[in-house]
Formats: sequence, C-alpha cells, structure tokens
Amino acid sequence: MSKSKNKVPFKTRLYAFLIPLVVGLISAILVKYYVITPVHVVNQFMEPTLKNGSTAYFNRMFRSKQLGIGDVVLVRSPLDPKSVFIARIVGKPGDTIYVQKRMVFRNDTLLDPTSFPESASNDIPMIPPGKTESDDMPKLTVPEKSFFLLADNRELGVDSRTLGVVQESHVIATLW
Repeated sequence: MSKSKNKVPFKTRLYAFLIPLVVGLISAILVKYYVITPVHVVNQFMEPTLKNGSTAYFNRMFRSKQLGIGDVVLVRSPLDPKSVFIARIVGKPGDTIYVQKRMVFRNDTLLDPTSFPESASNDIPMIPPGKTESDDMPKLTVPEKSFFLLADNRELGVDSRTLGVVQESHVIATLW
C-alpha cells in the first residue's frame, strides 16, 4: 500500500506567499508615510539635538492637546505651506513669551537653559552676522490654537521670532 500525497497546486502556494508579502509591503509603506515620517535634517537649526545630515523620525499620530512645552515638532511654515521646519514648543495658548539678553521667559519665568542643548563643537558661530548679543524680543501672548516655537540653535534657526506664532493646524508631527 502506498500513501498518496496531496499535492497543493502551484497557484495556491503562490497566493499563500504573495498575499502576505503584498499586505506587508503596503502596511510598511502606510506606516512609513502616515504614521512615522522620516525627515532628513538639512540644516543646523536644531543642533545639537538633531545633527545636520541625520534622519529624524516624527510621529504623525498625535493630539495637539498632548503637545507640551519642550516637545520637538515638525511644522508647516506659516509663510510658505510647501516648506517645513523643525522647532521646540516653548509657548502654548495663553502663555506670555519674551527674550531678554538671550534668555527665554515663559509667563515671567526663565525657561531652563538645558531646554536648549548647547553644541559641543565649535563650528557653529555663537553670534552670526546680523544678530546681536542680546537678541531681545518683546512680550508676546500666544493666541488660542497656536504655539510659539524656538529652534535649539537660536542663533541660526528660523522659528516663531521671525515667522510669528504657528497655528495648531500647521503642526504635522512630533519627534518620535
């Protein structure tokens, strides 16, 4: 007596292989572009937190109510919707923000200077041309549904000091 083998047709084996592969690839692409967004850092605005030339991963699945002071966010520019920048939240709706002698104050309290890590390298100029030692900014109250953002490397960075406050709707993602 011989045993007969039940042969699985080639088509069935192919489907059993291809369907999970396609589902996995589509899932990976969806996660990459709609949940976790990779961003290539092309400037020194956030050094030393994010190095020039590195890749940062941002989480698109967030609630604006969960964003807090110190969170690093990816934001659509209020001046040019096609461009984005990375900055740190230092002011939420209702907060009063101002800068005196390079010190940042939130609601008349000095923000912890360690909130803005300093670069260990000396290739970043401390005060580039056009900036002053004090780089003062008058008091500003953050309107509802807006944030005040500062770059870690405030000497080079573009942030709310030049662009103004950023609407909640312009925040794309938060640093993973």
